[in-house]
Amino acid sequence: MPENINVLVPITYVYKNRVGQFIESYIKGLSQKKILGVKCPKCKKVYVPPRSVCGKCFSHLDKLVEVSQEGILENFTVGHVTIDNGELKDAPPYILGVIKLKKADSTITAIVKGVEPKDAKSGLAVRAVWKEPPEDNLSSLDHFEIIRPSAKKRGR
Repeated sequence: MPENINVLVPITYVYKNRVGQFIESYIKGLSQKKILGVKCPKCKKVYVPPRSVCGKCFSHLDKLVEVSQEGILENFTVGHVTIDNGELKDAPPYILGVIKLKKADSTITAIVKGVEPKDAKSGLAVRAVWKEPPEDNLSSLDHFEIIRPSAKKRGR
C-alpha cells in the first residue's frame, strides 16, 4: 500500500445565489469585528449565525443582536488533511472546534489555536481572533484562541 495518496476531489466553490438578509448582516458584522446573532421574540433563544426561524418555537426571527466574542469549546475534532483547490493535502494536526459563545444559545464551528491537540478538551475558554484588516467575507473571523488564565487569577 502506498504511503502517500493524493486524491483529486471535484469541488467547485462558485456561488451565484444570494446568501440572504441574515447571513449578509452576519458577514457585514464580521467585517466590523462583531459577531451577530438573532434573538427570538418569544422564547428569547439567540442563534449564531442568524436564521429566520426559531428552532425551538418556530417563531419568525428578525431582531439582530451582537453576542460576545468569548465562549467555551463545547466539542472538537482534530484534522489532519485540508482541501486546497479540490485536492486533499496532508496538514499538521489542527483543531476544528464547536464553540458556544456567551449570550448565544447555538454553536458555531471554527479553527481553534493556542493549544496542542493532545491537550485540547471540552470546556476550555476561547476568544475570537480577527484577520487584519478584516474583509467583507466569512474569513474575517480567522480563528478562536484559547484564553489562558492569568497567574493572578490562579492565586499566584
